[in-house]
Amino acid sequence: MNKIAIIYNPNAGSAKIKKLLKIKERLSLKSSVTIYDTQKPGDATSIAKRECKNFDIIVAAGGDGTINEVINGIDVNTKLGIIPLGTANILAIEAGIKNDVKSICKLIEKGNTKKIYISNINDKKFFLMAGIGYDGDIVHKMKPSLKKIFGKAMFGFLGLLEFFKLKKYNIKVETESETAFGNWVLVTNSKHYAGPYKITKSTSIFNDSIVCYVFNDLSRLGFLYYIFLIIFYGDLSRSKKVTKIISKNIKISSKEKINVQCDGEKYGNLPIEINFSSESVNLLTA
Repeated sequence: MNKIAIIYNPNAGSAKIKKLLKIKERLSLKSSVTIYDTQKPGDATSIAKRECKNFDIIVAAGGDGTINEVINGIDVNTKLGIIPLGTANILAIEAGIKNDVKSICKLIEKGNTKKIYISNINDKKFFLMAGIGYDGDIVHKMKPSLKKIFGKAMFGFLGLLEFFKLKKYNIKVETESETAFGNWVLVTNSKHYAGPYKITKSTSIFNDSIVCYVFNDLSRLGFLYYIFLIIFYGDLSRSKKVTKIISKNIKISSKEKINVQCDGEKYGNLPIEINFSSESVNLLTA
């Protein structure tokens, strides 16, 4: 009998709590299941660090931010399951994990894993992406209470507000072999961005590489063209005004105070250093 710990973000809402309880009930037929609620940022990391040696499987129930916290707490041998209860659920989309009770339980019970690769932003692990500038501003302005009530719609609203007052930051990106400047920067392990939309064909969470996109023209017209490329081609590098950099060590800085988001959550401000890690996580997949 497997021992399963579910680390749960209660900000997910009442409907998602019911879903979680159904999953617990079904898993409890074959396994011992314990649920841990988080109360504040950082709790999921602390719980995962404390309990990963005591359970066969650690399950993160929440959005990509909750999963990020759990990944920062578990060790390399831990099996990680996810119950997608967040706004975008990009990891679930990237890994092809279905979001219904039956599929989630079957996946956790079977216990099959696949390695996903991890990067570091300064001293913190991340598994999807870091955004510097435009989306960093959106995430920093997002209030948890409004995110809980309005979900994706609130991100869309804030994104529209930022679109009408686009800030042309001066951001410097340095690697061992090149230097680039832009108004907005994305560094990604993931094909997907903001949900089901693909932005690159150059990497995925299952590949041992990270891709950096430096946006050289963040005018409104240029921004609309980037959206066009994402929707119809799934590849930002088709734009001549986007510099694509593939490197395992990236330094990003600016003379301005610029917001950074990491896996969809507030991180802080520049400067940052991003390094591809040799570590990986054993993600339960179909």
